[in-house]
Amino acid sequence: MPARAPLFGSSSLLFLWILLAACAPGAATPPPVEPAKTVELPPPATPAAVAAAEPEPDPGTAVPVTRADPWWGDPLAPVTVVVWGDYECPFTSRYMATLEQLKQAYGPERLRVVWKHNPLPFHKNARPAHLAAETVFRLGGTEAFWRFHELSFANQRALTPESIDAWAAEAGVDRAAFRASVERQQHEPKVEQDLAAGKAIGVRGTPASFINGVFISGAQPVDKLRDLIDEQLRAAEELRRSGVPRERLYASLSAQNRARAPAPPSSAPAEDDRTVWKVPVDGSPTRGNAGAPVTLVMFSDLECPFCRKVAPTLDGLEKKYGQQLRLVFKHNPLPFHRRAEPAAELALEARAQKGDAAFWKAYELLRQGSLEDADLEAHARTLGLDVARAQKAIAARRHAARIERDQNLADDLQAKGTPHFFINGRRLVGAQPAEKFEALIGEQLAHAAKLVASGTPPAKVYDALQKDAKAGTPPERVLAPAPTRDNPGKGAKPGAKVTIQMFADFQCPFCKRVQPTLDEIIAAYPGKVRVVFRHLPLPFHKHALLAAEASVEAFRQKGEAGFWAMAQRLWEDQSESGLGREALERHAAAIGLDVAKLGAALDSGAHRAAVEADSKLAASLHITGTPSFAINDYFLSGAQSASRFKRLVDRALGPREPPTKESLHGAQPAAAQPAAAQPAAAPQPPTTPGLLGAKHLLVMYASSRRAPPHVTRSRDEARALAEQALRRAQQGARFEDLVAQYSDEPGAAARGGDLGRFPKGAMVREFEQAVESVAVGALSGVVETPFGFHVILRTQ
Repeated sequence: MPARAPLFGSSSLLFLWILLAACAPGAATPPPVEPAKTVELPPPATPAAVAAAEPEPDPGTAVPVTRADPWWGDPLAPVTVVVWGDYECPFTSRYMATLEQLKQAYGPERLRVVWKHNPLPFHKNARPAHLAAETVFRLGGTEAFWRFHELSFANQRALTPESIDAWAAEAGVDRAAFRASVERQQHEPKVEQDLAAGKAIGVRGTPASFINGVFISGAQPVDKLRDLIDEQLRAAEELRRSGVPRERLYASLSAQNRARAPAPPSSAPAEDDRTVWKVPVDGSPTRGNAGAPVTLVMFSDLECPFCRKVAPTLDGLEKKYGQQLRLVFKHNPLPFHRRAEPAAELALEARAQKGDAAFWKAYELLRQGSLEDADLEAHARTLGLDVARAQKAIAARRHAARIERDQNLADDLQAKGTPHFFINGRRLVGAQPAEKFEALIGEQLAHAAKLVASGTPPAKVYDALQKDAKAGTPPERVLAPAPTRDNPGKGAKPGAKVTIQMFADFQCPFCKRVQPTLDEIIAAYPGKVRVVFRHLPLPFHKHALLAAEASVEAFRQKGEAGFWAMAQRLWEDQSESGLGREALERHAAAIGLDVAKLGAALDSGAHRAAVEADSKLAASLHITGTPSFAINDYFLSGAQSASRFKRLVDRALGPREPPTKESLHGAQPAAAQPAAAQPAAAPQPPTTPGLLGAKHLLVMYASSRRAPPHVTRSRDEARALAEQALRRAQQGARFEDLVAQYSDEPGAAARGGDLGRFPKGAMVREFEQAVESVAVGALSGVVETPFGFHVILRTQ
């Protein structure tokens, strides 16, 4: 199927080039850079070569760089340029030409270039290209990555799936392995990590660069970059003369340069949030003076590299503050760190056998390196433990209740990642530099001194602060209707004390990942828990809808056993070869279905309505992602650990807690207040003169431009759907949820229908006139263009 024609007019690209220096709102236009010819460069280092290099470079904490990032040049080069770019951004393309000049001028011994992914939401072809690039890097290493990278920018207007596939093969990776990995979106997490990391340090558009930590916005002139690189080379030479080893140059310079820059806003819970949270010590391992005026509680994961990175900082704080600081350890082993929980079990077993001192010795050992069974056994011997007893404790998860209690507290406090700290109840997120901790500890020491002066005993300062502290957020609730006999389930019989309704997608890798966890929950609560399947095929998973219909037919023919047999086969291979039409028929035959009946059902769309009914239910509950769960009326999102499920199952088995309006998933409490009680509107981001911005949903019909084959509705039916969506928007439904339910535009659900900001003349006339006719923050009526019917929310 040909790619969908964009809403942008043909002149928009030229217009954007003239107006902007970067694909970002409000970027200043730098003097033009004369593109350099691509030159033959020394081949980039391969992962194997770098792995053998000694010493290992320090990744730094200001703008971290690791082997997980594609790079060019010597990892120990004195100057590192870290680039957040977008494969569809013309200014990133221009910047790549500038970097080629810099590579030629400085060479790989003096300059390292590191790439970070930043696909912008209004570049519809960018994210697939970034996922493909990351996949090429994982399969073929740095050399293959840079070949693919160069081809992508050289053919920027042809970022089609066919081109991307061909470029991957030209880069030298196995085409079948590449296709399978991309189909599973196996390396999507790295793209998301880069996006989050960029946002956290102030990246708002592309290209955005950090030269040894110095921020550069846009495609700046080559002379300006040369001046900065020369300055950093001199700074590196001064550090070398002062005794700083080569492997510490980048970490030292980037930290110094970032410290001089203004602090960027963070999307994580604000470090300067003055809320004091209720964080009970609750029998956790402690170190230091029990009556210290400052208590530092850390939620940590013994396999987490960032927890390990911050450990020396914590050691330094203990030495600096001595009797004024108490350390408390809370366990939060993350589900994707497979050895974190066994390590936690060993640490707690050390405590059980020999007390808190043994726990902290175990903590120091475990943070050093590998955590395989043999390593844990060796640590148990070093600690002087009863090794057989320790091994049994790990195997039996003897201390799981303690770990789960800590994880539950982390959930309540929204301490979602590690490391996560609370200093006298004040939140501090991540592996921060010592200065961040010291500033907050100093403030708390002063506050404690005032409490003591007013009569609070020094040993009771933490208790006094916790008395009026804010309790954690209760679990979200979701009022899903009870399933019927038309919804397949497994586990306990219908009417069980706990029903887990799973909204899932057969092409979603996280839905596949969570299935063993659900089976574990069913086994842990025999006769009490039933898992029921609800269909939510996501629009960007092109095989998910047909797979869902096939599973319904399996249910119709062979009941719940047939459904789950089909589901198991669908999750085994989520590629096109496992979810395509031929594969569905092959699966049907393997589990004993009538293949002819299955084919007829798929051809006629006999089960489309059943699938769409579940999807509409999900939209009404503000559920837009998979997997999502309604555990009776508790809400859980994502492929969470068994302990997360058990916590909510236990609550569901206990006395019923009536949900409040504020606790409902997707609730917007402020909107429900009387007008007089409405809080002041949040400040809006600054607008950019000459640009428009909008979110939209698009309902297509059979003869609208670029309508895919599965859109068979008539024009009148499409208009009626768009009018229905508009009414719901006017009644206060979240626009992003409506996009997920109604919009036929590929990828719209993932970005909430957001088109970003665009110049006048970039959109088709009817669309642009509709945007201009409403105020910022207001809705349009139903707007018809050659693509179908739109509902538009103006954002700029």
